[in-house]
Amino acid sequence: MLFLIGTLRAAATLGGGISKKTGEVVPTRPVLQVETLDNRGLVQMTTITVPDVTAYQGKVGQEVKIPVRAWATGVPVNFVYEPVQAA
Repeated sequence: MLFLIGTLRAAATLGGGISKKTGEVVPTRPVLQVETLDNRGLVQMTTITVPDVTAYQGKVGQEVKIPVRAWATGVPVNFVYEPVQAA
């Protein structure tokens, strides 16, 4: 299991409403912004979509450990939320 560990900077729900261009319904998207350090010690902000932000809203400013899957599409590594599976 891979975890993204860092300081939680935001837990919010984005989107929602109607697209002005297409008229389509835009669903809401619960996201977290996590601040981590890269291999040079520089700050990196990762925005990751999660099923629900409720469990994280009281943890802004604290270190969090988020289960993820990772993949690379070129140079950067991308993360997606991965629910923890019982052993």
